[in-house]
Amino acid sequence: SVFTRRHVQLFTVPVGGGLEERLAVPHATKAAFAPDGKRLAYQPLSDAFRQWKNYRGGTVARVWLYDLTSYAVEPIPQPAGRCNDTEPMWLGEDVYFLSDRDGEFNVYRYHPGSGTVQRLTTSTDFPIISASAGGGRIVFEQGGWLYTFDPRSGRSERLRISVAADLPELRPRFAKGA
Repeated sequence: SVFTRRHVQLFTVPVGGGLEERLAVPHATKAAFAPDGKRLAYQPLSDAFRQWKNYRGGTVARVWLYDLTSYAVEPIPQPAGRCNDTEPMWLGEDVYFLSDRDGEFNVYRYHPGSGTVQRLTTSTDFPIISASAGGGRIVFEQGGWLYTFDPRSGRSERLRISVAADLPELRPRFAKGA
């Protein structure tokens, strides 16, 4: 057991209840299982770029693929100048992730079979953050707005979200005796 957040480990917990089981990955932060449950995309180290934009030092965020049967590790390739890869997500056989390899964080796809990395979005003003995948799409936040991204069409669409609330603190006040 470690009492700092320097070394974080991954565990699985049965949906029906029971004891947790530690995965054989020594250190990991953000992670996602492949749809077939045989592989795991994960970050071995936490994000240093949250403190230093365009960080390129020795602990850049990397995404590795881990085979749960053979214990083999396959790192997603990085450019020679290094970059930060984060938020791993699976859609089908491909791993989607955020990377600042071209400046601001954008969505990228890695195809394990061919080893190719492809940029899918073209944000240049604000970084894309907090991405999550499901239902064949990716949802992310950029510049204070939520977007859905469809990898098949390559299109992003800003979500319009409204929240109805009573907000009694915004109602006009009445003077005493009025």
